[in-house]
Amino acid sequence: MPKDKKKKQSSAKKSKAADGTKKAKTGSTQAKVEKAVRSATSAAKKIASNPAVAEIVAASLVAAAAAIKDPKKARGMAAAVGDELSKASKQSIDRGNRFWALALDVAQRSIEALGEEKTRKKPAPKKAKK
Repeated sequence: MPKDKKKKQSSAKKSKAADGTKKAKTGSTQAKVEKAVRSATSAAKKIASNPAVAEIVAASLVAAAAAIKDPKKARGMAAAVGDELSKASKQSIDRGNRFWALALDVAQRSIEALGEEKTRKKPAPKKAKK
């Protein structure tokens, strides 16, 4: 077998991935796309592991199935869910505002406490000798 043919075969073996597909050349557009897909996949796995996300996905699947089966019932469910979401968001906003007020109060008290310490620690000014 000629040397050139052996080189081509060995380089073809190296360029194949474990699943039998060809690897993209480093720096190529395909390699960039593959890298983006891998990072998106890992991000999606992290998001999917969140129980709240799993609940939302399950609820949306149930709603989709209900919409196919009975559109009137699905509209009612969607309205109820919308009301619950708006209520939850308002509660979150209220809770956030309370935390913000608490943080401001703690900061103000800290500043006041530090101000009192500084005034206590200042020595009395010395009088000049005549």
